Amino acid sequence: MFAVPRHTRAMLTALVAAAAVLTGCLVDAGDSRAARGMELALQDDAVFVEQKYRNLQGDRAFGLARGLGVTRQRVNLLWAYTMPESQFNARNKPGAINYDFTRFDQLVDQAARNGVRIHLSLTGPAPRWANAKRATARRAWYKPNATEFGKFAAVVADHFEGRVDRYSIWNEPNWKTWLGPLKSGPALYRQLYVKGYAAIKAADPRAKVLIGETAPFSKRGWSTSPLAFLRGVTCVNSKYRRARSCPKLKADGYAHHPYDFAHAPNYRYPGNDNVTIGTLSRLTRALDKLSRAGVLRKNGGGRMPLYLTEYGYFASGHRALPRKLRSRYLQQAYSLALRNPRVKSQLQYLLVSPPRNQRASFFDLGLVNTRGTRNVGYNALKRWYRANRGKVKRPGGAIALPAAKPNPTV
Repeated sequence: MFAVPRHTRAMLTALVAAAAVLTGCLVDAGDSRAARGMELALQDDAVFVEQKYRNLQGDRAFGLARGLGVTRQRVNLLWAYTMPESQFNARNKPGAINYDFTRFDQLVDQAARNGVRIHLSLTGPAPRWANAKRATARRAWYKPNATEFGKFAAVVADHFEGRVDRYSIWNEPNWKTWLGPLKSGPALYRQLYVKGYAAIKAADPRAKVLIGETAPFSKRGWSTSPLAFLRGVTCVNSKYRRARSCPKLKADGYAHHPYDFAHAPNYRYPGNDNVTIGTLSRLTRALDKLSRAGVLRKNGGGRMPLYLTEYGYFASGHRALPRKLRSRYLQQAYSLALRNPRVKSQLQYLLVSPPRNQRASFFDLGLVNTRGTRNVGYNALKRWYRANRGKVKRPGGAIALPAAKPNPTV
């Protein structure tokens, strides 16, 4: 995540930590060769947005990403922190909001120069004034106002029109401290998605909007299983039949985080409503049932594609796997995704291992250290990419984009 005022960092860190426990534009000719195949993606906001590590600034981090065949980067755009602290922490909505997308504009341009496109995940925390009345700055996940979120999504999509071609709505909405309370999660997410989807499509009809971004399994008191959550969002019962009247939803794809930190990728994780990398068929079957029921359909028709927008194995800490085992599991997971025709994107979560003196160091899925020295995970994925270059999208030349618009005041 990008830097925020000091006394708000603890709240942001808590949000990220909780989630981590479980869990068309003009292009030049050089990019046209990447038109087919599964895309390889990466996310590390500390590196690419915050630019926290001096040795990985500039294009060096992008060079490491291109070595893995990366053509897409996912970035979390945190609603509250797109505005000054005095505005996101106000009890009442300010008369005018001064949005600052400068670092994201810089990233979009730098990524384009390196042949990489950006996927923005619009998510909380919400500004204090956009939560339920009982919510405070420390409960920014609690009942965010969907109408205000839709207004935010409209501002974002208008600002990045023609520069960002893919969005998703919220991050891990089935995880308590991203969206809560748990019992209200499906209804809250449905409202957020309806407003966010409509706003983005109105501002930039060509942009794709993904639904979901779900965490992989239930954890008592902390998360709802993704399929139970999805049934709640679409208002169907356990047999995928409509249980009550709800808005019919459309999406350009389903985003999911199929983590399973402890097992081989082909492990059949227990629980029919849980979905890990080895049980993606549970999710595709559910999406097909929802489509037949008419409650969630793919834009343009056909079967809903999957975008696996977070994945990885621990490189350090008590959940770390032996080096050779981690290498093998990473390669096996990518091969599973590649063989699944519904999977359009496979994302490695984190490029850099957070230093031990940082709070985020407990969640280390990194492939290199802060100096850029590669570990066995990076080398394994590089070998996998080289062996499968003909089956995946490959990095091309620079992508031509329109210039960034001025930061908006709304």
